[in-house]
Amino acid sequence: MGGLLLKKDKPGKPKYDAKIAPLSDYEEVPIPTYQFTIEVADVTVALFQSCTGIEVKRETQAVVEGGLNAYSYELPGQVSFGHVTFETGMSSSDFFWKWMMDGQLDGWIQPKDFSLVQRRPAPNSYKIVRKWDFFNAYPVKWKISDLSVTNSDKIAIESLEISFDYFEAGKI
Repeated sequence: MGGLLLKKDKPGKPKYDAKIAPLSDYEEVPIPTYQFTIEVADVTVALFQSCTGIEVKRETQAVVEGGLNAYSYELPGQVSFGHVTFETGMSSSDFFWKWMMDGQLDGWIQPKDFSLVQRRPAPNSYKIVRKWDFFNAYPVKWKISDLSVTNSDKIAIESLEISFDYFEAGKI
């Protein structure tokens, strides 16, 4: 016999056996920001002083079970990535300007895969600390800081906002 009024056992929230232990067996050293570079095809094309917007967000959907008022279930949904914005002092390189303007008259873009590499000083060099690989990326906004005679003692800042399909932690 079935029906809507049939009493059924409700499944509990899942319990995971993953062990979360404190970091006691090795030394945890925070990673300073230091230096960021962008590499396209393993060639450094720019150094940046600021990188903002690296994020991954997972949407969730609340599911409410009738007659259960204590809590609701949240189901995982689609993962999305935000735009990343890089800033640096204006230089003589026009790589990002050309990349932004490619296809402006034809309505096409030139997507590229690139790596964002974080380095820190080491004796006689810079050591790679972290690396992120971005896929199918293209610029959506390019700008420079305001230019003014009253700001002649400041450095002009170039800013580039990039859209991409996804990113992964790269191998060092």
